[in-house]
Order: sequence, then C-alpha cells, then structure tokens
Amino acid sequence: MAGGPYPANLGVKKNKFIEEWNGRREITEKSFRASGKTIPWIFGLTVIFPFGVYAITKDELEKTGGRRYADMV
Repeated sequence: MAGGPYPANLGVKKNKFIEEWNGRREITEKSFRASGKTIPWIFGLTVIFPFGVYAITKDELEKTGGRRYADMV
C-alpha cells in the first residue's frame, strides 16, 4: 500500500465468527477462572505431562543405547 489510503472497493466482508474469536482472545485473561477443577488440569499439563515425556524418552534411550544418549552421559 506504500502508505496510501485504504481502498474501499476490495469486497472484503467481516466474518462474525472471526470477529467473535478475536474479541474472546482479547479478554482471555479476564474471563479465565481457576477453580478446583482447573487447577489439577493446569498442574498436570505443565508439570506431570512434560516430566512423563522426559522419563519415557530417557528410559527408551537407556534401553536402546542411542548414540546421543552416550554423549549425554
């Protein structure tokens, strides 16, 4: 556009679903509520799941003796 005026005849129409989605993204931190149901999920997804992936990967590398595992030890 090189800093020129925005042309009004592009034929672009607003999509109400996209506009609603954008509005929800803007107020996510205001609409989020931590309760007794959400705290275990948050803990599980931020602590337990990554540790589980790490433990499984480490165990598999120890069993197979991968070349990269030898470099880490």
